[in-house]
Amino acid sequence: MQYSYRQLAERISAEIERGHYRPGARLPSLRSVSEQHSVSISTALRCYRYLETRGVVEARAKSGMYVADRGRVDLRLPVTAVVARAPVAYDKLVSLQHRLTELYSLTEQDLPLALHLASAAPDWYPCAALAEIARRQLQRHPTRLGQYPTGTGWPALKQVLLKHLGDCGVDLQPAELLITNGSTEALSVALRAVAQAGETVIVESPVYFGLLQMLENLGLRALEIPCTVAGGLSLEALEYALEHHEGVRAMVVMPAFQNPLGSAMSDKNKKRLLRLAEQYDISVIEDDVFGDITPHQERPTPLKAWDRQGRVIYCGSCSKSVAPAYRLGWVAGGRHHSRIVSLKLSHSLVTPWFEQVVLAEFLQSGALYSHLRKLRERLAANIARAVTVVAHSFPRGSTLVSTAGGWWLWLELPPTIDCLALLRRAVAEGIAFTPGIVFSHTSKYAHCLRLNIARPWSAELERGIVRLGELAQQFV
Repeated sequence: MQYSYRQLAERISAEIERGHYRPGARLPSLRSVSEQHSVSISTALRCYRYLETRGVVEARAKSGMYVADRGRVDLRLPVTAVVARAPVAYDKLVSLQHRLTELYSLTEQDLPLALHLASAAPDWYPCAALAEIARRQLQRHPTRLGQYPTGTGWPALKQVLLKHLGDCGVDLQPAELLITNGSTEALSVALRAVAQAGETVIVESPVYFGLLQMLENLGLRALEIPCTVAGGLSLEALEYALEHHEGVRAMVVMPAFQNPLGSAMSDKNKKRLLRLAEQYDISVIEDDVFGDITPHQERPTPLKAWDRQGRVIYCGSCSKSVAPAYRLGWVAGGRHHSRIVSLKLSHSLVTPWFEQVVLAEFLQSGALYSHLRKLRERLAANIARAVTVVAHSFPRGSTLVSTAGGWWLWLELPPTIDCLALLRRAVAEGIAFTPGIVFSHTSKYAHCLRLNIARPWSAELERGIVRLGELAQQFV
């Protein structure tokens, strides 16, 4: 007998209700469900996602699907209420804004091991070369500091960026590129161009917390779609979401080196994602800030390279690859570009001249590629050491989910550990990291953390990671 995913969900719910699967018990794998009930893997996945959204089951990274153990739930679908829930820690109930406010408050002080940022050590960037270019520019053109910059970007910078993007497979004209104040402004004007307050935008999960904060400030609703280390955004879950959620206006994706997992989508999946966007007529905002520094031998081709309808809004930046302090970004808005330019002008008018001129000369010199090669080598050198230290220091039951190319570690600790509480303890000893609870509107990553290791390996860094593991042991 064939079952639809909802019929299958009813059947599994009934088995849980009868006690066939106890709270906390692991459920059969997708393949087992497929074989047992003679359904496709896709139907089995939809069934589990349907049950997960109703609180009946819960997914655990790299482990499988388990019966939810959060108090008694009415398992007769559709679930409309949850009763007698077990007490939940206060940190998991407060808003995302509250969590971020506390994160910023805890990490704004000068800490010996500030391992919460997504950037490399300052001396791993070409600071001396940039400083020399800046000196020459100020010496040659001091009066430019007394002039307002105009236009959509310094022409020389746009020219060299267009050549670089062309080498990556993205062919654009100067009028199709806008220079912005970092990728944050690029993402903001892109979102404002395609969605209005109250509408829904699809994001990856876990997702960069700055994007969640931006959506919240714009009055947009975030619909989180699972992201895997192996392949990035789950296209099966995405298709299910697009089929069952009305009012989705856009999606924001990081196909190359997703933050915080570090995953990369295959070219095949990028094309499939674009087909889904076309089928459901939604815009795609591509955040490619890590594209130039992914750990792969060849730079991944941006999703924008396959865009033939102007549906993809491409956002990039030099903040991760060349100069974090410059806060320079760019956006190619496709069919929405004129609207994006207008929003940028009304928001911040123009982007400062000085940083654009310095970056343009640096890129024109051809020094970018040797810098990126050296940066990748330095990042890769830390991975083996970090893995060894974590394996010997963190509590039993911890999982190193991703080493993210040497930029950071994404760790999943035992579920009883609240990593925001752990951060409070660690900051008191001069160590900071990013708690997983800020990478989602929910508390599902409360026991996870992102730990930056993009700095020269030292005895101090090693001792800090060991000490963090010891503090985590105290929460078990």
